[in-house]
Amino acid sequence: MTPTIFRLHVCFWLAGWSAVAGGVSVQAAPETITFVANAENQTKPRVRYTGHAWVADQGGFLAGTGRGHRLLTEVAPDAGDFRVDLELALPAANREAALVLGGDSELVLAVGAKVWKLRGRFFRAGDAPLEIAAPVLNAGKSFSLAMERKGEIVAIFADGAVVHRGACSAAALGSLGLDPGTGTVRLYTLAASGAFATSRIGTKPFGNPFGMQLRRVPATSAAVYEPVVVRSALTNESSVLRLADSTLETYSVTKPASDSVTVERSRDGGLTWSEPQTAFTLPGRAYYALQVLAASDGARHAAVHVFGEGPGGYRGRLYEVYHTQLAAGATAWSPPQRIVPGYIGSIRGFIQLARSGRLVLAVARAIPAREQAPSSGPDYGWNDTFVYFSDDQGATWRQSYDVLSLELKTPNVTRYGAIEPVLLELRDGRVWMLVRDRQGRLVQSFSTDGERWSPLERTPFISSDSPAALLRLRDGKIVLLTNACQNWTDARSYAMGGREVLHAAISADEGKTWRGFREIFHETDVVSGGDRGTSYPTLAETSDGKVVVVSGQGEGKRAIVTFDPRWLEERAVRDELASGPAAWTQYGDEGLRAETAEGGARAVAIPLKATGLCGALWNFPISADGELRARIQIPAHAKAVRLSLNDHFNRIDDKRAAEHAVFTLEAAKIGLPADGRAHDLVLTWSRAQQTGEVLIRIDGKSPVHVAAARAAQFGVNYLRVEFRAEADAGHVTIDQLSAQLPR
Repeated sequence: MTPTIFRLHVCFWLAGWSAVAGGVSVQAAPETITFVANAENQTKPRVRYTGHAWVADQGGFLAGTGRGHRLLTEVAPDAGDFRVDLELALPAANREAALVLGGDSELVLAVGAKVWKLRGRFFRAGDAPLEIAAPVLNAGKSFSLAMERKGEIVAIFADGAVVHRGACSAAALGSLGLDPGTGTVRLYTLAASGAFATSRIGTKPFGNPFGMQLRRVPATSAAVYEPVVVRSALTNESSVLRLADSTLETYSVTKPASDSVTVERSRDGGLTWSEPQTAFTLPGRAYYALQVLAASDGARHAAVHVFGEGPGGYRGRLYEVYHTQLAAGATAWSPPQRIVPGYIGSIRGFIQLARSGRLVLAVARAIPAREQAPSSGPDYGWNDTFVYFSDDQGATWRQSYDVLSLELKTPNVTRYGAIEPVLLELRDGRVWMLVRDRQGRLVQSFSTDGERWSPLERTPFISSDSPAALLRLRDGKIVLLTNACQNWTDARSYAMGGREVLHAAISADEGKTWRGFREIFHETDVVSGGDRGTSYPTLAETSDGKVVVVSGQGEGKRAIVTFDPRWLEERAVRDELASGPAAWTQYGDEGLRAETAEGGARAVAIPLKATGLCGALWNFPISADGELRARIQIPAHAKAVRLSLNDHFNRIDDKRAAEHAVFTLEAAKIGLPADGRAHDLVLTWSRAQQTGEVLIRIDGKSPVHVAAARAAQFGVNYLRVEFRAEADAGHVTIDQLSAQLPR
């Protein structure tokens, strides 16, 4: 679900030069780090505590209580200009909390107070605190607080209004964070951009030593085939669409102001993009969620969040949906009008029906009475899915009589319920809805007209607690995007299975059968306490038949990706390694690389280490039947080697992944020796959807038969190699790897 929060941005903008030892100055490059985000989804914050740890709330914030129980960021900005933007709430009036700036400086604030206090050397107030007039704020209501330093002058803003301007120190802060003081602080998001010591900064965005980030972007859209990262995306949950003249447009909520929507345009198939421009302003602040569609009459319609406060939401907070349109030939968008009241999650499902021209919007809306789990009986979470539709191009909207609820069968971290629906019109006129669920599968509903809907039912699509995306191509095929990820060791992991990879599948028969389920986007290895993963995608088809995807969450993890949908339907795949191990992932392990094996062939080398699981995964097009060939070399120090064929992604440190795989092959039992020599391996599987079997041939010897542990959903699409080791030297190497699948 879209995190139920506003962002707390801490942005430090580099002045240009920072002091170093000996009086020599060097120019430091600005960096961006998200320290806290999406707390309800178990995202680990990049912070430390000086007392009790702050508690993650399903409302999307960290709650800290008690003087001295500080939340401090892992790193603080160096010397130079900076800007701090915060969004937080203080639930109780006249209870002081503090923004911590270094070892002895703080901004002491409270709602309902007449004055705020500035203490410490940062504010040139080492002898006595400075008092400034406090802004009028309400207890429990979120507010924005900004602090901007330029040279030796600091300005403080509350909800956009200047409350102080005066002298300050230009030195490095040393520390940054919040102290709850005599009250409680609700912290929604904390991010920093600016100058930090280079030794403290993580890997640059898309700097993975593995995965598709290794591929180079072709010079033209026509040359695009395998998925490539074109560039970073502006922000989370952007919406991409193609206009009638083939122009691509990407819309994003403008950050950090959050008071407008920004548009970027591409006229070369998504390889290059214009500078961001303001598309339209909002009648308030937004979070991230929006969807924009191109209508059949040439108009564009947008549905976007706007923050509010009052009853009918979540703890007095509202995320209401507003609609605006840019009529065909018009130069300005219409004034946004509220169409869905209450507290609405991420906006994913917004389409126009081809047959009737009806606009259909599906959203999840909070049910305040269900905020807490019931003491007995079924639990449907605190959201249901509602559908709204308009037959007059958005002038008026009606709500469907059908409210879609989803029972939560088992307890877990979150209780969202039926959320983040996506929509697609089928050839027979039905409307297909896919809804996010936390129980390992997407769920679905159908409608004949977008007005009446069938009850939700489980689908075979494997998914972590993440939303899907759908697109109809011009040739009639359907592309589905989903996070087919699971984590069997930790069912309460981030997003209940993870979002390390994003998969794409394609159907030529209206969803009856599917091919692909191939990885089109890998999360970067940037360490961040912010929201993470590859989820919340939107996609569009280019004029030359490529697919452009905007996806990813958190700083350094959002991207614009493009690929050719024909790549999803390949039936013969070879791991060429021309760009390195671009088709491999190794989340939960490290050190994967490509090297030259015996005979000069390029090989993947998976390093041994004496602690924890070692391994890597190779993704190929899904199939119920097929053959995989490779040469594999296992040194004697590698122990408990297991090969799995599976129908979903798992991290390498998922210790129970093999027992939940479709086929798991223990090297010792199938006769694959750990003798340091290369051996030919052939795996031939059949009837994977009917609990079939795999035949294993090693060096041409008689096959070993191994039955499937369970039926696959659509077939298998992963080779997982995992092992333990007695030494920190050596590698398991794999070369000449290929998969051959029936037509």
